[in-house]
Amino acid sequence: MILRAALRLLAGCGFHGFSMKQLADEAGVAAGTLYLYFKDRDALIRQLHQEIIQTFAQHVLAGHDPDKPLQQQYRDLCQNVWLFCKTYPEMLLSKGQFDHLPPDVLRDHFLSAWQAFGPLRVLFDKCREQGMIKPLPDEILVTLGFETFINLARKYHLGLVSEQDMDVNEIIEATWHAIALDTRNRI
Repeated sequence: MILRAALRLLAGCGFHGFSMKQLADEAGVAAGTLYLYFKDRDALIRQLHQEIIQTFAQHVLAGHDPDKPLQQQYRDLCQNVWLFCKTYPEMLLSKGQFDHLPPDVLRDHFLSAWQAFGPLRVLFDKCREQGMIKPLPDEILVTLGFETFINLARKYHLGLVSEQDMDVNEIIEATWHAIALDTRNRI
């Protein structure tokens, strides 16, 4: 309850927009109860970020089948990213807050996230081995491929673009072209 309430407040107000008292009120618990579970506000924020990463990874990798053709695996993962971002706006809209954590915290969370996304690394490695994608680091491939959906979903939730403005299949195709060596092949 506490983490869900923190996520709602974070998405609406940002890190600096809520106090532990407001969080307790939002969660429906006494302020002292928060400190039974979290040493301080920073510990709560760190745990919330880890939970978001794990939830995101579970949803993105749901149904992942490493035996499918590589391009189909990529397409499925893109669709899962899009579906997650549309379904969980609080998690998506809080991302910007987490992007402004101190660099050492961000590095730790980034490394933790990569552990959760092991199958994605395997997919990139296989695609590189077969000469399907550019020989770029995984972090750059994620930026060119999957972060497009995160950014578009954020704009969708902010009302800057409508779902009718976007053809998800065309966007998947465009992100594939951004990382593929041979863009003549459609996925």
